Amino acid sequence: MGAELENPYRNLNGTWIRGSFHGHCSEHSACASVPLVDSVRKYNELDVGVITLTDHDTVTDLTAMQAAYPDMVFLEGFEYSSRENVVFVGPKVEPLYKFSLEDALKLAGDLLTIVCHPRPHASGRDYWTRVMLEALGTWPDGIEVYNGHYGTGTALRGGRWPLYSDFWDELLTAGHRVWGFANDDFHDPKDFDNAFNMLLVEDDTSEAVIQAAKTGRCYASTGLLLKTIAEQNGHITVEVDAPCTGLFVGPGGQELSKDQGVRFEYTVGDEAYVRFEAEGDTGRIFLQPMWALN
Repeated sequence: MGAELENPYRNLNGTWIRGSFHGHCSEHSACASVPLVDSVRKYNELDVGVITLTDHDTVTDLTAMQAAYPDMVFLEGFEYSSRENVVFVGPKVEPLYKFSLEDALKLAGDLLTIVCHPRPHASGRDYWTRVMLEALGTWPDGIEVYNGHYGTGTALRGGRWPLYSDFWDELLTAGHRVWGFANDDFHDPKDFDNAFNMLLVEDDTSEAVIQAAKTGRCYASTGLLLKTIAEQNGHITVEVDAPCTGLFVGPGGQELSKDQGVRFEYTVGDEAYVRFEAEGDTGRIFLQPMWALN
């Protein structure tokens, strides 16, 4: 009998839908250069199903956009910006940025909360730390493991850094069950299509999208896509849509297994958690962790 795992991908019934949970428009974020109507048009061209606006300390009204694009799911949100940043996302979002971050997280209820670009500097300089997150009192649902805006050439040349999987492993190793997300954090035309999440939903509603994100029925990507995932008695099999180098990762960021191809397998031993990530010519993928129950 193998390991018994808490597996968010068990019984994959539903439809995969694509979306990002972090983005800005020029009307309400001074740092952004793309008007709201242009960003939504771009997402529609990319066949994106979920659009979220998280302007800085502002809840942008998306009523007109929802009427213009009735087949897309629109989520309200804001980026808490008066200190290290967190996005708050949901079908309907109140202006919780008026409160302290600690109180805003307590009041978030069913909203999705994600720590933004937790280690954004290539130098490794601290922004969010584990101790700071633990001191909040209420844990966000997840962190960005990849930020598309910080992955552009301009950002990289300026000392930004988009990849935060090491910090994710630090939190997971400490026992904090946080999900990993990839968001394009769109500000400029080059940001679109850089990073996104695929979410397994029972129906195309804002409530179903938030439920999928808060329960880990999703994965993060910069282009590489999941074809299948199966797990039985601790044996995990992952298949992706393009050749890549795949890793199963455990506590402390330990590399448990590494291979190349499109199909990857690993049998869990005594690890507290195991997660899968991969990188190839089409991009990266980050699956959510599976936790040992015994």
